[in-house]
Amino acid sequence: MTRENRIHCPALQNRVMSAEEAAALIPSGANVGMSGFTGSGYPKALPAALARRIETANANGGKFRIGVWTGASTAPELDGALAKVDGIEMRLPYQSDPICRERINAGQMEYIDIHLSHVAQFVWFGFLGKLDVAVVEVAGILPDGRLIPATSVGNNKTWLEQADKIILEVNSWQSTGLEGMHDIYYGTQLPPHRRPIPLVDAGQRIGEPYLRCDPDKIIAVVETHAPDRNSAFSPPDENSRRIAGHILDFLQHEVKKGRLPAELLPLQSGVGNIANAVL
Repeated sequence: MTRENRIHCPALQNRVMSAEEAAALIPSGANVGMSGFTGSGYPKALPAALARRIETANANGGKFRIGVWTGASTAPELDGALAKVDGIEMRLPYQSDPICRERINAGQMEYIDIHLSHVAQFVWFGFLGKLDVAVVEVAGILPDGRLIPATSVGNNKTWLEQADKIILEVNSWQSTGLEGMHDIYYGTQLPPHRRPIPLVDAGQRIGEPYLRCDPDKIIAVVETHAPDRNSAFSPPDENSRRIAGHILDFLQHEVKKGRLPAELLPLQSGVGNIANAVL
């Protein structure tokens, strides 16, 4: 695919519009599920356009606010832009924006602080209310309407399945090499019918490389060409290095005692200087 040719589904060609036109389709009070996970794959154009619309509405005496659901943290162009104009009524499940944090701590923004892995099931059960609109960034759209995921997946599968309406941002900045990289699993079920996810090896594939999407729910497609947020890591300080040393000593000790294999067991890295120092 080229930068000029990322939308291959004929049925969606007449739904391409500007970010401002797409933002006008989101009503006040809507719950909006947006893509994005730790600064990757979040919508780049629509949040800013929506923030401008909210700012104008509020300046004219209105009170325009929405619920914002994501996979994890996003970027100033999303959380920051909407929080700055007091456009977020409720935020979940995780954010790292200073303006959001200030409003949450001041009691001006509701915040549901739940584990990221619980969000999809909560949405399927209806615990969080109705999801009105999904705004999802993708790297491209296939002729049959399937979507090439961008640089994050997060809760996008759930947003696309549960939202009443869908707005897609097709970002030509995202590499065409992303096609085929993802492994989207469609075999999950809700309790009490849930079965174990059949993934037993890090290199195994159990799903498909595309996101499915009902084209009848897509109300707008916005074309963008903008980079993800790529924040530089700050160097680990002395305390982080010392803590990392203790962790490495512990792992080496467990290997020596035979309680861990020499190649260790799978480790999940967290966020921050300590995790960076360990790695």
